Amino acid sequence: MDTRGMKTHKEDSAMVKKILRPLIIGVTVGAVCCVLALMAMAAIMAAKDIPKAAVTPMAIVAAAFGAFLGGAAAARISKEKGLLYGAGCGLLLFLLVMIAGFAILRDVRGTLLFVKLAVLVGCGAVGGIVGVNVKRR
Repeated sequence: MDTRGMKTHKEDSAMVKKILRPLIIGVTVGAVCCVLALMAMAAIMAAKDIPKAAVTPMAIVAAAFGAFLGGAAAARISKEKGLLYGAGCGLLLFLLVMIAGFAILRDVRGTLLFVKLAVLVGCGAVGGIVGVNVKRR
């Protein structure tokens, strides 16, 4: 019996670990950084008189910051395909933001949703490119 074209369970498991591990770590790093940025912005808003209209842009900036750092972390771990890992990390973070927003607000706005998607995937992709290309010490 010829088994050259068949993959073993061990090969499949290694491939899944190679792909999922960087993404899971990247999304975790991105989510933590996003929460920290949101907390910092909330502190600034509490201390200063910032208009309510600034809340949404500040939240998008915090999410973009998280996506960038998460994409960089994922790409740095994978050591290859930074654009792909970063964009994937940004997409997963977008899904988390969307789920959290829907769970809290019970509302998802159309146009703003596409803006968040583009920003998070774009920032994640750029972070992935940076993460792959930063030299290790």
